Amino acid sequence: MQVGDEITIEAAELVAGGEALGRVDGLPVFVASLYPGDVARVLVTEAKKGFARGTVVSLVTPSPLRREAPCPIADECGGCDWTHLRLDAQLRAKERILRESLRRIGKITELPDITIHPSPLNYRLRSRLHEEGGAVGFYAMRSHRVVPLVPECEVVGVETARHPVAGQSWEIDGKVITHGELVIEGYHVSTEAFFQVNRHLLTTLLARVTALASDVSTRRSAIDLYAGVGFFSKPLAALFGKVTAVEGSPVSIEDAKRNVPNNVRLVHAPVEAWVERMPRADFVFLDPPRSGARRNVIDAIARQAVEKIAFLACDPVTFARDASRLIASGWRLATLDLLDLFPNTHHVEILASFVRDEG
Repeated sequence: MQVGDEITIEAAELVAGGEALGRVDGLPVFVASLYPGDVARVLVTEAKKGFARGTVVSLVTPSPLRREAPCPIADECGGCDWTHLRLDAQLRAKERILRESLRRIGKITELPDITIHPSPLNYRLRSRLHEEGGAVGFYAMRSHRVVPLVPECEVVGVETARHPVAGQSWEIDGKVITHGELVIEGYHVSTEAFFQVNRHLLTTLLARVTALASDVSTRRSAIDLYAGVGFFSKPLAALFGKVTAVEGSPVSIEDAKRNVPNNVRLVHAPVEAWVERMPRADFVFLDPPRSGARRNVIDAIARQAVEKIAFLACDPVTFARDASRLIASGWRLATLDLLDLFPNTHHVEILASFVRDEG
């Protein structure tokens, strides 16, 4: 198989990163914008010894998992990549990707039941749109060409879709805000700070983390790593005698000062540096970036957490790597929640808990 060849492929499954996987004479071929059951003509754009990658030339037989695109720009807009896939099939694919990542990357074969939390659409609290020649919208797929946003968009807030604004905007209670201070679910948030993006699952996130923390038998102390504006520090403070919240962003730490009670000690420092002096704590929560936690962070948590670890992750591959390291350090994967924070995209949000492996 060579670059420039045109082949016929049947997509078998969706993999981490959002592409479909098919095989031609046993060779794995990865193609975006295909779904399991699709048969398509594909142009080979990359050919390696162990795999190939291509782009769709034409759809020969559509999968029964497809739906009519709800958005007239679905074929070109890069704001979402699974728009043509039925919403129920999206959830099944994300669960499979999580299981396969844990099996193949983490070498974890014994998993707890996975609880799935679907989300309604028009979920984004904040959106970053671009402007080009008077058009405001997301970039086209694999391009910096701006595709004008349309009112039918299922990803951004309803008012944002109707009246898109270039740059970062937030939609709160039907109002589009571009700068200043927001109050979201009782939290003070600067428009420059990070905050969970899915408006519909905020309370679910808080409830699930609170439930995991409530099961800890001794509640003297908790640690919240990558704490942001204190979204999780605040409910943890109601359960534990003291909470240490560590955050590297100066904007977020200033917001956190207004959000957390007096029994939360805020530490403005990079997590990777602070964990070198991390004290022991009954419960440790972490919400690292997409790249996951560095090795020294995982090692410190594995050593210093006493009873339970809760881990919120936004990439199944890096989570599988980090989970494997915790398990190798004497912890057991106890619970798994899949929260669909990003419908119509391949992104997978995972909430996991770990307990000491007494076996």
